[in-house]
Amino acid sequence: MQILISIILIIILIGYIVYKIDKKFEKKEAIILTAVVVVVILVFTLYQKNQKDFLPNQFKEIYKKEKNIDILKLSSELLNNKNVSSKKHFIYKFTYIINKNNKEYLCVANSVEINKIEDTYVFGKWEEECKEK
Repeated sequence: MQILISIILIIILIGYIVYKIDKKFEKKEAIILTAVVVVVILVFTLYQKNQKDFLPNQFKEIYKKEKNIDILKLSSELLNNKNVSSKKHFIYKFTYIINKNNKEYLCVANSVEINKIEDTYVFGKWEEECKEK
């Protein structure tokens, strides 16, 4: 994200310098350039947010299939980004609330391993610890 912002600022700076040196770069073109930059930032930000929420949403779906219980609320923490940055192997900690037998439980699934094989995500077995809320 920082790299993207730096590049965009450099593009705006170059556009401004060209505008000051050569008056052929009109205000209309500067506005168009700024609008394009803003749209690129918005699209990139939305894409990043979507990617961040993708694996937790997959976990919800798999949990629903395996246990036939809906996850009411879910928070996640990516554990392996602190030491190793991998695009094919992820380790997550999921904390979630489920409703089972008309009681709410707070559950934690530590070290959920997720492997990416081409465009498919494979979840390893996980142990969950649940306690009544």
